[in-house]
Amino acid sequence: MTPFKGLYGRDPPHLVHFGRGSTPVSLVEQYLEERDRVLEDLKKHLMRAQQIMKKQADSHRRDIQFEIGEKVFLKLRPYRQRTVARRMNQKLAPRYFGPYEVLNRIGVVAYRLKLPPSATIHPVFHVSQLRRAIGEHATSEELLDTMTKDLEVVLEPLELVGVRSNKKGNKEVLIKWRVLPDFDAMWEPI
Repeated sequence: MTPFKGLYGRDPPHLVHFGRGSTPVSLVEQYLEERDRVLEDLKKHLMRAQQIMKKQADSHRRDIQFEIGEKVFLKLRPYRQRTVARRMNQKLAPRYFGPYEVLNRIGVVAYRLKLPPSATIHPVFHVSQLRRAIGEHATSEELLDTMTKDLEVVLEPLELVGVRSNKKGNKEVLIKWRVLPDFDAMWEPI
């Protein structure tokens, strides 16, 4: 539905192009010529604006395809790690997991990946969430077993490693988590 139809309840009237000599009144003829010039200018400006917007949108897109059996990394940035306290450095959390094997292509822009059996997320991802794994010895970050379908990680504490007081005098404890390596132990406020 067009805005005109939404406002007035009917389609807008069609503008018929002006033909020379169609009216004997010179003022009407000048008005119709001016109207046609304005309409042509509007069409040109709209087309130019559409081309600029398309060029800008396409500059951020990648035309990429993966072969079946190829290894790719999976971007799971929407994933939020829920611990006792909110982390101040979420941007330092891992972004890419894998590499995982491409099982098949679904449609034009989606791929099914071979995820570990413990993964609870859906195995089909948009091509924008995938990145080609280059080389044999690519570093990998495995999907956590505790990741939910909402891409959240629920961590269980394994042991209390240490206690400290921060600059404000508040106590913090260093917690080692069950599914994370030792270097990912986190200081949590009490």
